[in-house]
Amino acid sequence: MLAKWRKLGHEQRGASLVELALVLMLLLLMVMGIVDLGRAFNDQIVLTNACREGARYASRFPADSAGIIEVTRRAAEGNGIDPDAIEVTITGLGASEGQPIRVTTAYDFQMSLGGLVGINTPIVLRTHTEMVVFGLD
Repeated sequence: MLAKWRKLGHEQRGASLVELALVLMLLLLMVMGIVDLGRAFNDQIVLTNACREGARYASRFPADSAGIIEVTRRAAEGNGIDPDAIEVTITGLGASEGQPIRVTTAYDFQMSLGGLVGINTPIVLRTHTEMVVFGLD
């Protein structure tokens, strides 16, 4: 009986290695997907903060479009996002005191997992912030 069990265990030896190889690929794909999701979430937070800084500047200087764009891009600098890749749109440029001004930002996020699964199209991350013009200088 014991000899029969040893023989059975010996035949199953390679099955564990095959199962590990199959499961490991799926596990690695899942981990890479989670890392990509984390990167996208981080970039969205950086983009939101940059948009907020641009809107804050715009609420003080509503006619300075170049300054608004510069402040918005500088706020994202050093956080893993290329500042030149951020598209900044300003609505309500030159608004008078008490009126809203809106800053919208867009950024093309490229997934690192996308090349492996065949999705090379970037995901567009967008955010907007609207503030009221409170003082003109």
